[in-house]
Amino acid sequence: MSNIQSKSIPMFGGVTMTSAATVFGTVDTLGFDFCEIDLIAGTGAAASTAVTTLQLCEDDTAPTAYADGSPVTALVGAAAVSTSAGFVLPALSSTKQNVYRFNVDLKGRKRYLGINFAPTLQTVGVSCVARLSSAADGVDCTRTPAITVAGNRLVANA
Repeated sequence: MSNIQSKSIPMFGGVTMTSAATVFGTVDTLGFDFCEIDLIAGTGAAASTAVTTLQLCEDDTAPTAYADGSPVTALVGAAAVSTSAGFVLPALSSTKQNVYRFNVDLKGRKRYLGINFAPTLQTVGVSCVARLSSAADGVDCTRTPAITVAGNRLVANA
């Protein structure tokens, strides 16, 4: 018999984003060692495929907005990598679904993770799922699928 613990938790699903809209979701990581979060977005509006906000935060109590938590620097996007941003914001594809993956080692992290996403213009069908697992799964947060795979736009590890 195995001691493997794992579960998938929807953080939000099926949201249609419009100009200047933001979506935020949280997950309770209590009892787990690793979290793999996939934010999946439909195609971006052809006129603009920019992403304004894509970032992860952590907190000891469930945050209701990104500002409530502490940013996980390696998992914060900006125009350039800096001391407050770990990756350059990737564009949305206007022809394929978009997948943004965050691999998070939960050891030493706060209990709750929150994700914040905002495209520049309309994006249909934005969903986010967290897959939590215990160390017994043998999951390594350094494993990353190829970014060149159709639909993959970003892989960030912390």
